[in-house]
Amino acid sequence: MPRSAFLGTGLCGGPMGPCPGEASPSPAPAGQPASPTPVPSGSGGGRGGNGGESGHKRNKLSGGAIAGIAIGSALGAALLLFLLVCLCRRSGRTKTRSLEMPPPSPTTAAVVGGRKPPEMASGAAVAPLTTIGHSSAPASQSTSGKKLIFFGSAAAVAPFDLEDLLRASAEVLGKGALGTTYKAVLESGATVAVKRLKDVTLSEPEFRERIAEIGELQHEFIVPLRAYYYSKDEKLLVYDFMPMGSLSAVLHGNRGSGRTPLNWETRSSIALATARGVEYIHSTSSTASHGNIKSSNVLLSKSYQARVSDNGLTTLVSPSSAPSRTTGYRAPEVTDSRRVSQKADVYSFGVLLLELLTGKAPSQAALNDEGVDLPRWVQSVVRSEWASEVLDMELLRHQNVEEHMVQLLQLAIDCVAQVPEARPSMPHVVIRIEEIKKSSAGAKDQQQMTSNTEEGDDQSSKAESIEAPTNPFAP
Repeated sequence: MPRSAFLGTGLCGGPMGPCPGEASPSPAPAGQPASPTPVPSGSGGGRGGNGGESGHKRNKLSGGAIAGIAIGSALGAALLLFLLVCLCRRSGRTKTRSLEMPPPSPTTAAVVGGRKPPEMASGAAVAPLTTIGHSSAPASQSTSGKKLIFFGSAAAVAPFDLEDLLRASAEVLGKGALGTTYKAVLESGATVAVKRLKDVTLSEPEFRERIAEIGELQHEFIVPLRAYYYSKDEKLLVYDFMPMGSLSAVLHGNRGSGRTPLNWETRSSIALATARGVEYIHSTSSTASHGNIKSSNVLLSKSYQARVSDNGLTTLVSPSSAPSRTTGYRAPEVTDSRRVSQKADVYSFGVLLLELLTGKAPSQAALNDEGVDLPRWVQSVVRSEWASEVLDMELLRHQNVEEHMVQLLQLAIDCVAQVPEARPSMPHVVIRIEEIKKSSAGAKDQQQMTSNTEEGDDQSSKAESIEAPTNPFAP
């Protein structure tokens, strides 16, 4: 209805205009709706305004809450760091259980004096024994369920375990056809020699059976096998450590001015001890043999007491890894290094005797212009009646025992006979060396007594000349 219809009725508000005391609303901008009528205070809208203000207050965090959050975050970060360190340490211990021995360095394998004896080295760098097994093999696979197997008295109470061995520091002693040998120093201070075999072709039952036979041999002149470790990737043998190293290193090492030469007594004692060790091996069975007799497998104690090492190891490896005939020790009839007879051992021992007496290594490229091997060279010289010409110059200082040196030289020649049946047995070899040593010692004692007698006669003559001077007034 039009506005005019309400005139005079006293109505107000809306199209009739504002009531008395009410402010007229401001016009709304174009395109925007008119703002709603304000709600009086104390209504529900006022309560809604108070709720928004309290929500704004709740969005503001107090200082205590902020400090709590910061402390919690720091503790969480510290816990995470601690867990990370524990995982790293556990990973480090796992690595030490999967041992890979340091490979022998070509530069450290040289012997003092520049001469490298066969398959032996000195001065190698020391490195931790950090892994056992190939680097490609997982650590748990290498050592899981495996342990050292001990022989002899140590079988009841093991003096150390695999973990002790893996934590030991290692020094490369030498690398040969059968594997690499290390000097391992345990945390307890004990020192052992560890041989890491390569190219083992036997199955695990066959390997354990053969090693058990070797470990049972306990003799004064044999380096004892103390323990072994077998896994798919690694085969380790643990021996007593011999501080003076091998006969090869001592005999062919430093020949300079600072060298302490091996005299006749020491060399003959080494020959006798080695012969007794091989004799014992042969006594265990009619088919038992060492299989690889050479100067690098004769080890010496601090007092130069000789012991035979590496007994029977050639039967564990493939023929391709066995020592080559070119080393000069193998008998001519041997075609398979895993099958060496006792007579073949005698031949190798004869070459060792020639090496002791001549000071020449059998593997030396040429002993004369024709490059013949050591046995043939010695035989040719002896046939020319120049036996003393083949002796080491260091031995010729002992002129009084030259006869006994020639006797030992003749025994060596008998041992290297081309026909196996012509060679003596090891018990016979031991008897002959004992007789030579006994005769040599008797000659030395006789010479000493003669020297002391002559010295005493000289002193007596001088005393008489002093006590009874010539009397010029005597008739």
